[in-house]
Amino acid sequence: MRIVFVGDSLTVGVGDETYLGWPGRLCAAASAAGLGLTLYNLGVRSETSRHIKNRLGRELPPRLLPRDEARIVLSFGVNDVKIENGRRKVELSESVDNLFEIVSKTSALCPTLMVGPPPVLDDAYRARIEELSDVFAGSCAEMGLPYLDMCRPLCRQSAYLDSLATVGDGYHPGAAGYAAFAARVGEWEAWQGWFV
Repeated sequence: MRIVFVGDSLTVGVGDETYLGWPGRLCAAASAAGLGLTLYNLGVRSETSRHIKNRLGRELPPRLLPRDEARIVLSFGVNDVKIENGRRKVELSESVDNLFEIVSKTSALCPTLMVGPPPVLDDAYRARIEELSDVFAGSCAEMGLPYLDMCRPLCRQSAYLDSLATVGDGYHPGAAGYAAFAARVGEWEAWQGWFV
């Protein structure tokens, strides 16, 4: 099975001294359980849903052959709600439109899951992430796409929050934070359902 992870710096694992991030840990655990996987990490630093929407057409096709063995995991949104020059990088309505376009493309290619954006240490920033996550959850439900909220659950995980503080930018966790992230996704019924 080929699994393509599409997202931002949190998908690629920035801040993780082991360079595994959460996708690497998820796939390593699946491999240890005897599953043969090929991992493609298409996380790019600083990218918003707008950037991701615009690059999917180029990046996905060569990684999804044969299609019957391909899967896609989406995870983005933290950069959409970042404030630059007094305003969000991507307004909420555009984030939703981008999500619909991205999911329409990926779902037409192969089974897709959506992992929501994780928390940051800044309270106001985190509140915007929670708002976006709630809207994304509703949009994914409309499309029949499995969605996993990460923001609120990881806010209750001291390993994740402590890791954000340790790395120092309040935005990217270290290895322990990515391990907590991967553990939550690994317990998700929709993720596990791919390997039954």
